[in-house]
Amino acid sequence: MSFVSKTARTYDLDQAHHQQVAKIALAIFDALRILHGYGAEERRLLEIASRLHDIGWSLDRSGQHHKRSYELIQELDFPGLDKLDRLICALIARYHRRAIPDAVRHQRFAALDKHHRTVVEWLAGMLRVADGLDCTHASLVKKFTCKLKTDSFSIRLEVKGDCRRELKRAFQKQDLLTKKTQRKIAYQC
Repeated sequence: MSFVSKTARTYDLDQAHHQQVAKIALAIFDALRILHGYGAEERRLLEIASRLHDIGWSLDRSGQHHKRSYELIQELDFPGLDKLDRLICALIARYHRRAIPDAVRHQRFAALDKHHRTVVEWLAGMLRVADGLDCTHASLVKKFTCKLKTDSFSIRLEVKGDCRRELKRAFQKQDLLTKKTQRKIAYQC
């Protein structure tokens, strides 16, 4: 993970944001393990993508940074990541905002086999919600717990300050995760 930390420090000046997003995304991953069934390898890919999702800001301030993050991750030679894992991390970061994965419209996503497309969808869904919960980059969420229920998934937040923007943004970005979990997501402060 030292290469990831160094890369994040080089390209993303907001260390607190990517650390906060990674912490939230991994908590969501752990809470949903019974649904997705993934293990340590997928968790590691989510952590890498979470830590690097905003590195594209160093190249593009026009609102396309998610695509630049994809490109940078693809170009970097990560120790311990093969070409497929690097592509998966890049796609997870690419889908942290705007469009969700679409095998008809997105050639690189479509090139993956069905299993790996599903992995990208799950992990990108988690990253989208986590990023929404720190959309102001203010690390307002101090503690959180995630609880899976039969018909819903709840995220209880302990915050410092007004978190209405974070809740609104997480709600706007939850589409992919609600699709994968087949559950409503409830946020509580």
